[in-house]
Amino acid sequence: MALVDFAGEFSCALDNKNRVSIPSGLRKMFMPEAENTMVFTRGFEMENIYAYPLNEWQRLTQKLRTLNPLEKKTRDFIRLFVGVAHVATMDSQGRVMIPERILQMGKIEKDLLLIGSLTKFEIWNPKVYEEYLKRENLSLTELAEQIQFKDMIFGNSD
Repeated sequence: MALVDFAGEFSCALDNKNRVSIPSGLRKMFMPEAENTMVFTRGFEMENIYAYPLNEWQRLTQKLRTLNPLEKKTRDFIRLFVGVAHVATMDSQGRVMIPERILQMGKIEKDLLLIGSLTKFEIWNPKVYEEYLKRENLSLTELAEQIQFKDMIFGNSD
């Protein structure tokens, strides 16, 4: 079965039990192997949450197992990224509960912005996301030039 990449932006809100209804457009991107289960963890930006389908999380953690556990930076990374992770399964209505400690990591209060990011989606407080965009002053053109992925898109001319 072909891999479906997470893409798009979706606005949602938490209910009074800290559950979010995952939009159907996003749920359709889940592979059956995910078993309607997600893993939530701290985002690298340290003010958002990453949400991985279970199958993608398992693929990622298999790769993390190849890192050298004798290196302090490896142990610290795994502790900050994997150690705080929370596994949750969607109910029959597509709702999933996010624990308060995870919500606090992402500065989430009530409203959420879900942003597709290929193998995962990011969860942001919409206000924090707007502040992030202003603070970082991101330019799609400049990023494309800096990444230099021309050969990946247009083919290698060698």
